Amino acid sequence: MFTNMKKSYLQNNKLLIMLALFLYVIMASFLVYLLEPPYYLAICIVLGVPSLFNFLLLKKGKTKILIFSLVTTFLFASPIELMARMADAWDVASMFVRPFGLIPLENMLFAFLNFFWILSFYEFFLDTQKERLGINKRFKILVLIYLFLSIIVYGLFFYNSEIIKTDYHIIALIFLVPILIILGFKTPKLIKKTLIPTAFFALIFFVYELVSLLIGHWWWPGYYLWPIFISGIIFPVDDIVIWYLLSTPALILGYEFFADDNK
Repeated sequence: MFTNMKKSYLQNNKLLIMLALFLYVIMASFLVYLLEPPYYLAICIVLGVPSLFNFLLLKKGKTKILIFSLVTTFLFASPIELMARMADAWDVASMFVRPFGLIPLENMLFAFLNFFWILSFYEFFLDTQKERLGINKRFKILVLIYLFLSIIVYGLFFYNSEIIKTDYHIIALIFLVPILIILGFKTPKLIKKTLIPTAFFALIFFVYELVSLLIGHWWWPGYYLWPIFISGIIFPVDDIVIWYLLSTPALILGYEFFADDNK
């Protein structure tokens, strides 16, 4: 009986939980701004705690989200990070040894939590299907695509690293826009389910990114289509369009099509 009451409370108070998650990020970001902890610790404080809390709220689908997030981090985010670092698209205050001398391990943690929390949020607040099947058979296809990407990027890096130097907006055109176009047209009804997560995480990303820029945890040293300046610090509008507005729906659509039930 207690379990049923707890489930009912969670289902009936999703808006309140969503607000609590947002307020936590605001307070945690303010704490990070005051204390200026190392970048990896700031990531854990601001994003790690709420993502884990959100994950634990899920009744089903935990294993699927965890596997998808880990695989996407190691086989997709890592080569993308290498390409971006070759072009100096962004950089962070890393304190650990960087693979290939370029990839900040902290950014791999950040990428994982980015995938992990968005998908946990989506599953809990938006994807209300009663049935929770195992991971979709199409996930094997995605793994093969990821492996192909990794082999190409790392192979070109060792052959001639200059080839994979890619500006931020080009990365989006190559990887995000095709996903949105192909999967968006294939399952247009899912687009509506991405609107709330996109808006929510756009606010989360803005708050945390602004604090990170102000305390020097990351910066933008490369070429951008629309650079603006905040307190003398570059803040590219490219980032708002690509990361805030395109990456979240692309992630959700990719997850639904390759790992979930595509509904």
